[in-house]
Amino acid sequence: MKIFKLNTDTTFNENNICLAIGNFDGFHKGHQKIISILKKVSKEKNLQSAIMSFDPHPRKFFDNSIKSFNIYTKEDKLKFLHDFNINIYIDFLFDHKLSEYSSFEFIKNILVDKLKIKNLVVGSDFKFGKDRVGNIDVLNLYSKEFQYKVNLVNTVNIENKFEKFSSSLIRKDINQGKMESVLKSLGRDWHMTGKIVKGQKKAREINFPTANMFPGNHILPKKGVYCVEAIYNNIKYYGISNFGIRPTVDGNKLLLETYIFNFDEEIYGNELTVRFLTFIRPERKFENFEKLTKQIIKDIETAKKYHNL
Repeated sequence: MKIFKLNTDTTFNENNICLAIGNFDGFHKGHQKIISILKKVSKEKNLQSAIMSFDPHPRKFFDNSIKSFNIYTKEDKLKFLHDFNINIYIDFLFDHKLSEYSSFEFIKNILVDKLKIKNLVVGSDFKFGKDRVGNIDVLNLYSKEFQYKVNLVNTVNIENKFEKFSSSLIRKDINQGKMESVLKSLGRDWHMTGKIVKGQKKAREINFPTANMFPGNHILPKKGVYCVEAIYNNIKYYGISNFGIRPTVDGNKLLLETYIFNFDEEIYGNELTVRFLTFIRPERKFENFEKLTKQIIKDIETAKKYHNL
């Protein structure tokens, strides 16, 4: 996959592309349908499949107080695109100049003159241009003049509901620890990936050694204990994780602590992926380590029942 970082002033020398535009935050089932149509049209027309996203996310650009917004990290996003066999990824700078482009200027200056698109694949709710006045009707209006074709992808609704799959809904579910709902929307368990860091080794003192990592640049889950799968060296293990500040030991930094069942390797500095399966209980402060230990034993029993271990 070829990766390009562009802005309104840079040049783009690729030709014959079929483009889908969007932040594809989460690659949920609605996004997956767009990607499926993108690849289908690209193959039929013998075009390169391309996805363009904006950095920063427009919502973050207009409100810089927003933190921990994306569902996945940029590294995760690129891996998903690679796995979907997309030919080109365009990381387009969303700055003041771009934010002031009218819908016509966006079509003429970016899509036509810079990217030279042949086909465009967009969802029915796609909006663009200053004040987001551009939509599918505007795209169709100029398609003959600029000789591109618009391929509309209809909204994908959640099964048995009138509500559509959306990144906003997934962020809300992650914040609330509703991991079963997240699974339905994404088609996969949400995960966090990071390098294992050395902690205070308090968990080791009570015979529950944990692999610890700091959260990346993404949305944060509800604080508490989860039943998880841990992926290390492409091998899947079962376990439990606590995400929070560890109030029993007077912690003050957000940390993901994962106790991996039947695992005793030293993995400091190595990468671990933790998949969140279900929420067990909220994080809370215990009076002493004895009570914390008893609760951890209960949490492990709960997780093992979930895993049928």
